[in-house]
Amino acid sequence: MAGIKDVAQLAGVSVSTVSRVLNKRGYISKETYEKVYQAIDQLDYQPNQLARNLYNRRTYFIGLLIPDVSHPFFAEVAKRVELLLYQHGYKLLLCNTKEKANREHDYLNMLRQNKVDGIIIGTHMLKTSEYEKISLPVVAIDMSLGEQIPTISSDHEKGGRLAAMEFVRNGCKCVLNIGGNTDVKTPALIRNRVFQELLEKHHIRCINYELKENEFQRGEYYQIINSLFDRYPEIDGAFSTDVVVVYAVKCALERGMRVPEEFKAVGYDGVDIARMFHPTLTHVAQPFDLLASNLVDTLIRKIEGEEITENRILPDVELVRGGTTY
Repeated sequence: MAGIKDVAQLAGVSVSTVSRVLNKRGYISKETYEKVYQAIDQLDYQPNQLARNLYNRRTYFIGLLIPDVSHPFFAEVAKRVELLLYQHGYKLLLCNTKEKANREHDYLNMLRQNKVDGIIIGTHMLKTSEYEKISLPVVAIDMSLGEQIPTISSDHEKGGRLAAMEFVRNGCKCVLNIGGNTDVKTPALIRNRVFQELLEKHHIRCINYELKENEFQRGEYYQIINSLFDRYPEIDGAFSTDVVVVYAVKCALERGMRVPEEFKAVGYDGVDIARMFHPTLTHVAQPFDLLASNLVDTLIRKIEGEEITENRILPDVELVRGGTTY
C-alpha cells in the first residue's frame, strides 16, 4: 500500500509539500498541485482521513435538522444544501425530527457528541435557551432560534403582499387563510399578518385557520378544509403553502365550483406540486437556490471563524400565475 513518502517521491516534492496539498494549507503552485494529485491517482494513495481531521480540527460533517423529510419545502432545501456542501468538501447528516421535541433533543446531542463542524436547523420544538447553549456554528432556516443564531429566510412580507393583491385583483369576497403554528416564532408569521391586513383594507373577509404541529403527518388537510367549507360556504378563495392549498382546490372542484371562475387559490413556496397539479397553481415562489446558497455560505463562514449573528432576508420572491386565478 502506497504511503505519503511514495507520493512525494513520484511527484518530485517533499513530504511536507504533499501534506500541505492534502490539507489545503499555504500557497501551492498549480503545477505542484497537479503533480501531487497525478501521483496520488497513479499510486491509488488513500490519505488517513482521521489524521487529517484531527490535524485540521474538523470532521467535515454538517448536521441538518428538519421537521419532516417528506415535506416538499424541506425536501427542496435539503437537496440543494447537500449538493452545495458536497461541493465544499462536506458531508451532510440528515436528521428527521418528526416535529417531536425528544427526537430533536436526541439528534442535537448526537451531532454535538460526534463533533460535527456546524448545524443547519429548520425546526423549533425546544426552548430558545437550548439552541443558545449549542457551542457549534449554527444557522437557522426560517426560524427564530435566538439573537446569536442567524436566520436565513425569504421576504415573507413581500410574499404575503403579492398573494393578497392577487385575491384583490380577482375580486374575491371571502378567503380562507391556512397558516402554521403561531406559537413557533418564524419570519413567515409576517406573511400571514400582511396578508390579513391587506385583505381587511380591501374589505375582503379573511377566515384564518392555524395548523397544529402534527397535522402534516396525519394527512388531515383534506378533512380540515372540507369541514371549513361546510362551516363557511361563502369561501371563494384559499391561501396557504402549495401542499395545503391543492386540497382546497380539490374540495372546491368536488363541490361543483368552477376554478378559477368561482374559486381562486394561491399557494406559497413554488414546489413541484404547484406545476404538476391541474389546474396549475398560482403561487408565490421562494428562491430555493438562493436560500440554500446563503445557508451554506453563512455556515461555512461561521465555521471559519466569522462572527455572524444578523438575519438575512432574501428579496427574490415572485408571483407565478397558473390556472387557479385569472
